[in-house]
Amino acid sequence: MFASSLVRIGRWRCPSDHPQFLDSGPSSDALFVFPREGVWIEHQGCDPFVADANTVTYYNKGQRYRRRKLSLRGDRCEWFAVAPDAIAEVLAAQEPAAIDRPHRPFPFTHGPSDPESYLRQRLVFHHVARERTPDRLFVEESVVSVLADVTRLAYANQNARPSRPRLRDVDAIEAARDVIARRFTKNLSLPDIAAEVGSSVFHLARMFKARTGFSMHTYRTQLRLRSALDRIRERGCDLTRIALDLGFSSHSHFTETFRQSFGTTPSAVRDAL
Repeated sequence: MFASSLVRIGRWRCPSDHPQFLDSGPSSDALFVFPREGVWIEHQGCDPFVADANTVTYYNKGQRYRRRKLSLRGDRCEWFAVAPDAIAEVLAAQEPAAIDRPHRPFPFTHGPSDPESYLRQRLVFHHVARERTPDRLFVEESVVSVLADVTRLAYANQNARPSRPRLRDVDAIEAARDVIARRFTKNLSLPDIAAEVGSSVFHLARMFKARTGFSMHTYRTQLRLRSALDRIRERGCDLTRIALDLGFSSHSHFTETFRQSFGTTPSAVRDAL
């Protein structure tokens, strides 16, 4: 969708029944990716994890990985490639040793995506998709800034995780993320989720927040809000209908939650798009 000497931006749409869904080959560049739909990702030699709209996934050049189906719509995402030296310089602000490994810069497979960064990358992608001559300075500066913000969160999340979590705890947390990603519009209860993943309610709630940085309620709310960004740009969209479809109790509840998360209203974002 966009290419310069510093930044490339693209989109990926792959139905779950496509021959390349399970394995589309190694990553051609160092990428950071914002998923639109939930999908299981497993980097070669690493534990599988749920990649959804609350997640940024990271790939070094040549990284092999596989997918497993979560959403019926397959894998839908936007990807951002930045020149290796620039990535290394960005990461060196958090990890000085990163400056010495520009060809394999990312030390993590995934990390959290804050609401502001998620909205900013969507606006940048919309700009390059709609404009015949995108503003290169705006695009490049925005992408590098988003990379700095989300990787800072990834390092913080990595450092905050309990050391050597038990494998069954990791499995339960990822299973809970799977449940929430598939059913985020539903009025789920904590016992519902805990029973489905085979954990006690207290232990699951505590470990989920320690590993993801979100409570399960906040995690679900963010998935609802990020799904809303896909729908509010539709012409003639009814915000009340969107609010109720996504599980909010009312138009006002949706609007206030959206404003608290993104710092603006749904109607203002619709106008910007």
